[in-house]
Amino acid sequence: MGSGKSEGNQTTIGFKEAEQVKTAFDYLESLGEKNIVLFGTSMGAAAILKAQNDYQLKVSKIIIECPFGTMLQTVKARFDNMNVPSFPMAYLLVFWGGTINGFNAFNHNPQNYASQVKCPVLLMYGLKDDKVSMDETNQIFNNLNGTKKLVIFTNAAHENYLNKYKREWLLAVTDFLK
Repeated sequence: MGSGKSEGNQTTIGFKEAEQVKTAFDYLESLGEKNIVLFGTSMGAAAILKAQNDYQLKVSKIIIECPFGTMLQTVKARFDNMNVPSFPMAYLLVFWGGTINGFNAFNHNPQNYASQVKCPVLLMYGLKDDKVSMDETNQIFNNLNGTKKLVIFTNAAHENYLNKYKREWLLAVTDFLK
């Protein structure tokens, strides 16, 4: 919601969007679907991890690309990318963004949500990502509790891997879904 070409003018960077993940899951389940695979990139991946933390959705598998580790880390990275000191503004932005949206944004940490994920997960990351660090990716990967696989695209940034690395992406996803 409120991101990309989605309707609305509010986004919580995956926090409240986790409810939308649950809504979509519930809809598919109501149709009798038994083999549900969740897929999300960046904020969508964070929303999936939060949904699993909050609702323990009975999904078959999860495919996530470049989720951030913590809200504070991701905001600080944006300041760093603009060559602007992150202190104190990143902290104020996280505080204020959470306050106006009704949650504590300092506690919005997909790396912690990952510990509640028990199903198989394919985590993909671009080694040249300037928005999410390898450390954040490793933290998420290490916290996952089910079968897991990490695929790294060495020349990829924070971007759509399917568009730019179609062959490698299709191989990774096809192998994971078998």
